[in-house]
Amino acid sequence: MGKKKRLKKLYRRQLEEARKPTLGKLLRLFLKTFVLIMGLGLLMGVAVGFGLDVFQNFWAQIAVYTLGYVLAYRWLMREFRPPPPKL
Repeated sequence: MGKKKRLKKLYRRQLEEARKPTLGKLLRLFLKTFVLIMGLGLLMGVAVGFGLDVFQNFWAQIAVYTLGYVLAYRWLMREFRPPPPKL
């Protein structure tokens, strides 16, 4: 019981530390988001070049960007999650 409680306390402390925004974390988040958006925009541009005109629609673009963000969320927010506690 004591070891489990100590691990919970350690994890809570790591969580508080990991969630603090720092300049480095925010810069990495900005760069990752920029890479994601530019990559999705490039893919949609290539798709339009191949004749898929559905990606010229504003709502289709918003859907692609939203889906890409949801799928890449864990990668984007990696710095703001603590590592799992060591046993």
